[in-house]
Amino acid sequence: AFSGGAPPPPPPRTRKVMICGAPASGKGTQCEGIVEDFGLVHISTGDELRMHVRQGTPLGLQAKGFMDSGGLVPDTLITEIVRERMQHQDVVERGWLLDGFPRTAGQVRALSDAEIEPDRVVLLDVPDEILVERCTGRRLDPATGAIYHLVHNPPPDGVRERLVQRSDDTAEAMGKRIATYHANLGAITTCYQSSCRRVNGVRAPKVIREEVRAFIEGSLPPSMSGLPPRRPMPKPEEAMAFVEKNMMPFIVKGCAALCKTKPDKPLEYLAHWMIENNPNKPLVD
Repeated sequence: AFSGGAPPPPPPRTRKVMICGAPASGKGTQCEGIVEDFGLVHISTGDELRMHVRQGTPLGLQAKGFMDSGGLVPDTLITEIVRERMQHQDVVERGWLLDGFPRTAGQVRALSDAEIEPDRVVLLDVPDEILVERCTGRRLDPATGAIYHLVHNPPPDGVRERLVQRSDDTAEAMGKRIATYHANLGAITTCYQSSCRRVNGVRAPKVIREEVRAFIEGSLPPSMSGLPPRRPMPKPEEAMAFVEKNMMPFIVKGCAALCKTKPDKPLEYLAHWMIENNPNKPLVD
């Protein structure tokens, strides 16, 4: 009991943050920054689920039963695993960062039923075509577990030969994952609209991190404006029809000039030809 003097200060309020985004939107990179900036405990449902299964906990045994039978682990069970982790002392003291969960309307409802509510929701917004490019260029080093990108983060010498592409990093698989993400996004943005900020995820990671930090600190408000409305990816036949109608006549002319000239550097010649003969080139007085 308190026996005089100044009352003890109230315990510091811990932050509760969610980060959402499509596959390859950059959640992992931003999670590292958030943990470093705020000291939050990073909670990944996949990691937690695997830990429970590996340790044979009651929750893990329940999940393993569904997994062994080829079924999906129910949203309520995943949420219970999250809730159990949030009761640990480190989370109580430091706050939490929930990574990539919830993903569906059912998971949103399960979290709400469990009274798990975030203060801030970071939604990384990246156009579909960039997501596909990021994913299809991604490679895994099976020896170290390191992730590389053939263009943006190329592997060091001697590593490239052993890299493998994950089965879900193909263009076809990525298209399905993106479609699933967009089909469920509305449930997330509707539920967390008052605490969510849509962040342009195309910029440099450092720039994104600065905006995310300011938002979590409270100096930037929630906002769902973000990027312009998403354009759906065209079907292959639609894309080909567009190319044939709007680009092929021009490209054929360039190739004809290339064959006539036969330069030593054909690609460089064609690039310069297209720039010089671009029918949409702005006129300069």
